[in-house]
Amino acid sequence: MRIVPKAIRTLLAIALMLSLWPSRAAALEKLCDPAYEDCRAPLLTLIKNENVAIDVAFWFMTDTNYSNAIINRWKAGVPVRVLMDTEANAAHSGNAAILTQLKNAGIPMREKTGSGILHWKLMIFQGQNTVEWSGANYSTVAFAPGTPYQDYEDEIIHFTDDPSLVGSFQTKYDDIWTSTSGYATYANVTTLTRRYALFPKDAELNFPPGENYRTRAAGHYDAEASSIDASMFRITDITHSNAMIAAEERGVPVRLITDPTEYRNPDRLWDSYNVDRMYAAGVSIKFINHAGVSHEKLVLFGSQAMAIFGSSNWTSPSAASQLEHNLFTTRSDLVSWLRSHWDRKWNNTGPYLETKAFVPLPPSAATLVSPANGATGIATNISLKWYGGKWAHKYDVYIGTNPSGMTKVLSDRELGPSETTTDYQSFSLSGLQGNTTYYWKIVSRTMANLTATSTTGSFTTGGSSSGGVTTLPAGWSGRDIGSVGAAGNASVSGSTFTVKGSGADIWNAADQFQFVYRTLTGDGSITARVASITNQNAWSKGGVMMRETLTAGSKHASMLVSSAKGLAFQRRMSTNGTSASTAAAASAAPYWVKITRNGATFSAYQSTNGSTWTLIGSTTMNMTATIYVGLAVTSHADGALATGTFTDVQ
Repeated sequence: MRIVPKAIRTLLAIALMLSLWPSRAAALEKLCDPAYEDCRAPLLTLIKNENVAIDVAFWFMTDTNYSNAIINRWKAGVPVRVLMDTEANAAHSGNAAILTQLKNAGIPMREKTGSGILHWKLMIFQGQNTVEWSGANYSTVAFAPGTPYQDYEDEIIHFTDDPSLVGSFQTKYDDIWTSTSGYATYANVTTLTRRYALFPKDAELNFPPGENYRTRAAGHYDAEASSIDASMFRITDITHSNAMIAAEERGVPVRLITDPTEYRNPDRLWDSYNVDRMYAAGVSIKFINHAGVSHEKLVLFGSQAMAIFGSSNWTSPSAASQLEHNLFTTRSDLVSWLRSHWDRKWNNTGPYLETKAFVPLPPSAATLVSPANGATGIATNISLKWYGGKWAHKYDVYIGTNPSGMTKVLSDRELGPSETTTDYQSFSLSGLQGNTTYYWKIVSRTMANLTATSTTGSFTTGGSSSGGVTTLPAGWSGRDIGSVGAAGNASVSGSTFTVKGSGADIWNAADQFQFVYRTLTGDGSITARVASITNQNAWSKGGVMMRETLTAGSKHASMLVSSAKGLAFQRRMSTNGTSASTAAAASAAPYWVKITRNGATFSAYQSTNGSTWTLIGSTTMNMTATIYVGLAVTSHADGALATGTFTDVQ
């Protein structure tokens, strides 16, 4: 037997390992800027020249140049696979037709069916050892300008034959293609088989939802000591805006280019919230000045000499529920190109002014809802209710017996926008004088502190004061959450909270109930003794709640006592997601309940005496640093009020 020396064996092993990587053909490593470049042409050339296999994934495709070229290669015998998401059809005209076109051609297709959308935009060319990927959808406008520098979509399109990146995308594509969890066959698939060898993931790549984009990015935000420059299409996750504000506060300048259509997108009300907050904190912000959309997602770090780019927006779904791809890179060639790309836009050194100074917009004036203007016989403890509109987030409430000298009784309170036409803000007020005419108005405010003032309404109380009822304690507020059939209210007498709420339920993807709350920043708890809950329905219930926002579909963790169905730990772990429940004691009020927050862990407890507690369950979910905690009551008989009384609230 011939003995091969150890050194030679080692070299042979290394050579074998390297041979498993996709081979590097003619070098193609390019970042393409559709502000002035035709990025569609090289992509169509790659499709036309591919002779081994093509893998495609997209959120939506509306440009038939791509689908026709792909089908031509399929007809020529080149294997093709497509990952897609039919959820895009409703908002993107033309996508459904192209899905049908690809399906009818016989191309194997799989779709995302689990929570979160498929937000990939990539093509893999096996024979050319090349990947094209970006945040750009395969539309008619994303890859090439209408007029250079003047009419285009801001995008960063990456063509790469880097073996580490190509291998990583190939392995991840196979992982998704063969997954039976959250993905299903759409058309023409007989067996789920992998196409490529297994390759280690490049350390610079980030693939949500399995890898959290927000968590990884936040570490770099906190570590930056010099400067942060960003272009970001959509900004609805407060974690990112908080990090930018924190950077400014520690002396790290932040500059942001963002999209004006998202700033006033009625379906994305929290974009303006975050942009306005950053502006008010001193972040330098610009809007695009060219026609088109600022759709790119890019963050540049000065002292770390790195960049993040890809498909993830600054949103919660982009962090941990959507299928995304991002690159956290320190490669000097990429970072240098991205720096020049961003600087040209910010400094307007191209042939056209591509950006302009951000000017915050004001809110619309609130519409007073109840009491109705001129109403008489109004109780002396009431809930003032108004429609805040889509762009206000903070409110002042003024009331008094002289329309020229009203008193501010609520100042700069964050109650959020009205997400539907019946999503009202409210403020509970009691101890008014009987047989007295009162005047009231609302001053609405954005997070950039621009204001709008409502008309002045009036109402007249009847009888005399009910006596013994005080306003809610300092720091507490009350309002209906979701669309309820009857307005709820809340009051305090001594140490007893009385909360009256209507609503269909606290369940499914959206809640309807009366909420009496205060804010909590960081870790903490809310505890109460549910003394009673009236039986409008066997499922009428009240208890304690921790809630991320005051919208109907907010994440929450609640420990509730029902009138006839026992106790339960209920929660919604994602915004507008499904609800979950863990049954507890099969008892009725009175009962003690508690919810605690420790980081991202929320735990629910019950007790018969307020001193010995039983853990019912825990769940993990990310909420913003500041949340709402308090008492919730829903009648489960919408239009009728259930009354819950609570003592020992802390």
